[in-house]
Amino acid sequence: MRADAARNRQRIYDAARQAIAAGDTTLTLNELARRAEVGVGTVYRVFPTQRAMLEAVLEDSARDLIRLADAAERESDPHRALEEFLRTALAAALEQPGLFNVLITVTDETDALRRAKAELVTRASQFLGRLHPAPALTGENLLKLFCGLIHAISEHPEDRRPAATDAYLQLLRAGLTAGPAG
Repeated sequence: MRADAARNRQRIYDAARQAIAAGDTTLTLNELARRAEVGVGTVYRVFPTQRAMLEAVLEDSARDLIRLADAAERESDPHRALEEFLRTALAAALEQPGLFNVLITVTDETDALRRAKAELVTRASQFLGRLHPAPALTGENLLKLFCGLIHAISEHPEDRRPAATDAYLQLLRAGLTAGPAG
């Protein structure tokens, strides 16, 4: 890649990251070009769609969730490991605008995000496999439940989010430890 093309690509990524971090998850590619001070065609060569831009920028956040799962996996108590993962992952997800939308969507435009989400589902399945009795919940369903928790907690005022997180995780823990309904 030519040096000027590499610089333009970096400017595009930087402008996209800044906008998304500021909560502008509906940034158009034309506006991104204006902010990055490059031509619209240059942006479209990097990101063919607005969704592809969002996925590319938030892929690192999805990978951060995998790293959090790795850290929690070292906990010897599987229930505590799952709760710690969910608690830290929820806090991280609530700080990252747009992550909920990227995680909840079934169809992804970028292969890298698709792989990251598949790995996250695998890690969730590993957590669930360690629980006894085993819950009637798949890793994919846990990821969807996680997205529901992100949405539910984000609906609370910021100062009440820690209490809401505690309440929702307590409900989840009670549901997982209750065993299958009979």
